[in-house]
Amino acid sequence: MPVRWRHQGVASSAAPDRMNHMNQRYLGATLFCFALTAMGQEKKPVAYPEVVPGTGGLSYFLIGNSLTWDTVPSKLDGDVQWHVDCGKSLPFIYENPQKPCVKTSTLWPGALKQHQYDWISLQVHYGSILQEDAAVIGALIELQPDAVVVIHSGWARMASRDEEYRSTDVLGTMQHSPAYVEALMKLLRELYPERDFRQTHAQDILQKVAEDVKAGKAPFTSMEEVYRDKIHMNTVTGRYLMHQAMRRALGQPSVAKWSRELPREARLYFDGVLDAVFGTEKR
Repeated sequence: MPVRWRHQGVASSAAPDRMNHMNQRYLGATLFCFALTAMGQEKKPVAYPEVVPGTGGLSYFLIGNSLTWDTVPSKLDGDVQWHVDCGKSLPFIYENPQKPCVKTSTLWPGALKQHQYDWISLQVHYGSILQEDAAVIGALIELQPDAVVVIHSGWARMASRDEEYRSTDVLGTMQHSPAYVEALMKLLRELYPERDFRQTHAQDILQKVAEDVKAGKAPFTSMEEVYRDKIHMNTVTGRYLMHQAMRRALGQPSVAKWSRELPREARLYFDGVLDAVFGTEKR
């Protein structure tokens, strides 16, 4: 199932070595402008309204790797399904959907072609370039013309998190930086102006926590209390944070119950971080 990159009516392969040279030049100039714009923008809270489902409830489909799994999809509200393949990029998952690592996955080709979901979440990750991510996302959302689209930014490895976050390079391979995600969001909105695109801001949330830890304003002494290994979230602290971030992006209310192992002080702190990133409207 080859992915086709499209812009202004011109279609070509998503892979850079097969792209039309004119499209490459146009895309490079466009992304450079996006990067400059993103560098000059001040971060402001982005409040997504809470969604009230109808009597039939809402349906959700999430595609990603273990960083999507760390948002704990099974605890989300509504009819939720997922396709999760560990350590893989979105283009890889698109081209190789047969054997995802999470055995409870619903394979995306059958799911997206046979059912219409209210919301879909698509995660970007290492190994792709921006035009590949945009092309694959475009192909997937065209199968779901009425769905609200959430881009799950994921997050960087703990050791490189701060360096990646501050990177302004959007022309190389994917990095977990605001510049890359904002460039992707801008490009998608240009290509699909009628669609509703949102994001989880996962990397922005971790950056805020890391800055607070460094300044002594967080109830943790290091980010090792939020991560459980080089890249994955601690199952009590970090997963709470990412689950709540996914809920906010999907317009769901904050979860009322979580592990008793999560101290009240940590929970209140995390909720404050989420409010700072997403806004403080009632949830």
